[in-house]
Amino acid sequence: MLKSFIKNNMPAFGLRWLHENNLYKAYKPAVGAVDAGDFERATPFSTQFGYDRGGPIDRYYIENFLQRESGSIRGHAMEIGDNAYTMQFGGDKITKSDILHVNEKNPAATLIGDISHAPQIPDNTFDCIVLTQTLHLIYDFKGALATCHRILKPGGTLLLTVPGITPIDHGEWKETWLWAFTDKAMHRLMTETFEKGQVEVNTFGNVFVASAFLYGMGLSEVPKEKLDYNDPHFQVIITVKAVKSASN
Repeated sequence: MLKSFIKNNMPAFGLRWLHENNLYKAYKPAVGAVDAGDFERATPFSTQFGYDRGGPIDRYYIENFLQRESGSIRGHAMEIGDNAYTMQFGGDKITKSDILHVNEKNPAATLIGDISHAPQIPDNTFDCIVLTQTLHLIYDFKGALATCHRILKPGGTLLLTVPGITPIDHGEWKETWLWAFTDKAMHRLMTETFEKGQVEVNTFGNVFVASAFLYGMGLSEVPKEKLDYNDPHFQVIITVKAVKSASN
């Protein structure tokens, strides 16, 4: 009955009216009758992850995760590439902040090396490691996780995010964009690496957010209620909190 009403009244009321009255959500178009609208194209609106359209959608989930876990960003911390998130969410809880970079091109780096094999970094050094959107760029990602576990202090925390459904970078990282993950993969990897510790894995996204992200829409273009609806079948971002056992 609802589908018949929508079909018969679509010309008179239009899509906006149907959305405003919460009728369109329940409507499923017949096969061959889908109105793709602005998505009816084979190229994205942006190839810059939405940076040129109000900021990347995935950052909403990453930064919300770090805000929720900000109590763990404390003491001697390490981040990859820069320490923006360390300082933003750690603030005055940070006593020392290290930045790891793979080579000497980054003048802000305090540590140089590949995190998948970094024997120069001593065991049990850090209270927290912030590793956002990096693991997919590392061929030996298991080695990187093992290093993180080794260099964390007993009781220290790894805060990690990885992409699930995502475009591949057109620029600097396109040649090293190697992996995408699921929550099941991350849970298995983390429980193997942090065998005696605590691991919490969560996912964020839905079919609309995934589509918007792939098309390059910006964060400001997606309503908050759509961002906050979670469907684990469409994982845009996977977050991990892993705490090293105090007995390690």
